[in-house]
Amino acid sequence: MIKTIRRLMHQEKERYRLPGKVQDVIPIQTMWEDGIFQSGSKFSKTFRFQDINYLVASKEDKEAMFLDYSELLNSLDSGASTKITIFNHVVNRGEFEESILMPLRGNELDEYCMECNQMLLDKATGGTRMVQEKFITTSVPKKDIQEARTYFARVGADFSSHFAVLGSKCAELSAVDRLKIFHTFFHPGDTAEFHLDLKDMMKKGHDFRDYICPDSLEKHSDYLRIGGRYARVLYLKDYASYIKDSMVTELTDLNRSLMLSIDINPVPTDEAIRGIENTLLGVEKNITDWQRRQNANNNFSAVVPYDMEMQRKETKEYLNDMTVRDQRMMFAVITMVHVANTKEQLDSDTEAILAIARKHMCQMAVLRYQQLDGLKTVLPFGVRKIHAFRTLTTESVAVFMPFKVQEIMDKGGIYFGENAISHNPIMCNRENLMNQSTFMLGVSGSGKSFSAKMLIFSLLLSTEDDILICDPEGEYATMLRGLQDVSTIHVSASGGDRLNAMYMVEGYGANNPIVVKSQFIMSLVEQIDKKGVGPQHKSIIDRCTAAVYHEAEQSGIVPTLNTLRLKLLEQPEPEAKQVALSLELYTTGSLDIFGHHSNVDLDKRVVVFDIHGLGEQLKPAGLLVITDTMLNRVTLNWKKGKRTHVFIDEFHVVFENEFSAAFFNSAWRQFRKRNAYPTAITQNVEYLLDSVQASTMLSNSEFIVMFNQAAQDREKLAKLLNISNEQMSYVTNAEPGCGLIKYGGALVPFVNHFPKDTKMYQRMTTRPGEGDFAGGQA
Repeated sequence: MIKTIRRLMHQEKERYRLPGKVQDVIPIQTMWEDGIFQSGSKFSKTFRFQDINYLVASKEDKEAMFLDYSELLNSLDSGASTKITIFNHVVNRGEFEESILMPLRGNELDEYCMECNQMLLDKATGGTRMVQEKFITTSVPKKDIQEARTYFARVGADFSSHFAVLGSKCAELSAVDRLKIFHTFFHPGDTAEFHLDLKDMMKKGHDFRDYICPDSLEKHSDYLRIGGRYARVLYLKDYASYIKDSMVTELTDLNRSLMLSIDINPVPTDEAIRGIENTLLGVEKNITDWQRRQNANNNFSAVVPYDMEMQRKETKEYLNDMTVRDQRMMFAVITMVHVANTKEQLDSDTEAILAIARKHMCQMAVLRYQQLDGLKTVLPFGVRKIHAFRTLTTESVAVFMPFKVQEIMDKGGIYFGENAISHNPIMCNRENLMNQSTFMLGVSGSGKSFSAKMLIFSLLLSTEDDILICDPEGEYATMLRGLQDVSTIHVSASGGDRLNAMYMVEGYGANNPIVVKSQFIMSLVEQIDKKGVGPQHKSIIDRCTAAVYHEAEQSGIVPTLNTLRLKLLEQPEPEAKQVALSLELYTTGSLDIFGHHSNVDLDKRVVVFDIHGLGEQLKPAGLLVITDTMLNRVTLNWKKGKRTHVFIDEFHVVFENEFSAAFFNSAWRQFRKRNAYPTAITQNVEYLLDSVQASTMLSNSEFIVMFNQAAQDREKLAKLLNISNEQMSYVTNAEPGCGLIKYGGALVPFVNHFPKDTKMYQRMTTRPGEGDFAGGQA
């Protein structure tokens, strides 16, 4: 062990130079574009890793995460130094505004856009305003940059695989990304986005340290003056025999700019075991010598003193950890710097940090006359100037768990509420997901319709995409009433709006469009005749559908459902007459709105299909026809290179029988493949989970918004999506607008309290009596 410390001291030994200017306090000598820094004889590289939901995980999941994190620590190279850093900093207002605020377009929607932007700014500035980033920096002595690159490539792959097991992602940082960390720390709240062109900098002969160093730096015995702010570096002096895994989380929960680093230097296992065995040998010798002295005094019944017995027991346990339990010995140093605007605030924050450490039976101490060395240690430069080593095992280091809760802050994302734990805005950009299929699930009144309306309004304000909505209760049509470029189609038996169920654009269907259209007709007949469609009916429908479209191709006249019915009547089989009779209701009967040519405008940017007037019996058939119409519009937009958003409420209805479920499953896949983002909304989750196709669609969807769930639905959802009981507690008796978001691999609890004194709220609210535009219940 002494050999390892001696080697570390030798590697880090540098001639002390008195800094003549502020730039000299930056301990970086050389920098490469790929993010490798050289300090003395060491090369370093930093990786950013994402947070995971450790705080809201179950006890079993926490244990699994703890063991996986221990595996990561065990994989660290004993010839290198590793620094795990947690960085709390204020949201850069300039970058924040650029990434989430919606641009004004000079139209009627600008007043809503300004309301939405003001709400986003209020959420950002009214919360903690703190963003937490996490980094892992590894530094190693190498002969040249080529050796260092080879080493860091291997280490980067190793980190990626271990963090992936944890459910996190690890990405290496370029030189500009690393320099941005230091710029953010030394220049907090700088509204200008950090930009550094390395080639332009070298051409002008500038020093990169000029871009990141503070304006001024004053050293004092127990604090630093950095620019106009005050900073103090502390280190963990005394460790408790038992430390909770929440200690690091509590230390970094302070609503201040701060940075906490854990420096880890693994000891080679053979050297560690040899050192422990020598220690144990010394302990046994001391006990033997003590017993010999007692025997010389004729005290043959003397009991070994408690301190010696405990020393023997602890040393044996330590040796057992090394040899049996696959633990490694590590030298660790924990340092922390916090920043305040005034000296009084700094002293108060220091006292709060010391109190948190005392609560965990530990002792944090202020570095005296080593503040600058402490600052260089805590920042992820890849150097360590503080030698307050503590010998720990892998599990003892892992207990300083850096994970807390996942955040979703995508650039260009849409607001879905606040993180229930950190209170930071949740900004989701579905472009970043593997697929864009979305489900919104919740009991009646839980807030899912309001959330869907908020998403529609946000898409209307922030994009040029087309939006198609299937509206069973007439509430979306009410919300969009009076807005330009919106077409509302009232689908009802007594209405005058008609949709041609047989309309088919070029490119309809995944492979053979006739097969897909036949499946659609089978689904429609199945909805009418609950006895089902037999194999004979399938053959006849397929034959007649092909014949109708063949004739239409020759004549140039678009066929209708009535055309198909007449073709069925021409067939000799009695089954054809049965199918024709089933279609009579939709061609010449009271629901002939789907049997003739369309007379509505389907080319507007937003098309709302209001099927509130259809009634419960006819709603499933109406949903099928509307889905088919949407599929045609999606195909047209796809050919134009335009994105389409498809919203379908009361989604469970289409899964009430086999054929409509199969058709809809096929349509759902085509939506995804044709640059359409489908969103399904339903309160009857049980119906979805009972259908194999629907539950498969649900489990394969990357974006799921869960509101308050019924007890039976909670159990099935938890099993299907592998969600722990602790996480499902956020959808148990949840308030309206609160719940859980599954976003790719992230599971984030959210709260959405939209300001009621806005025109947007008046349009979107689903509560009866609230606002001028209030529609039906959610």
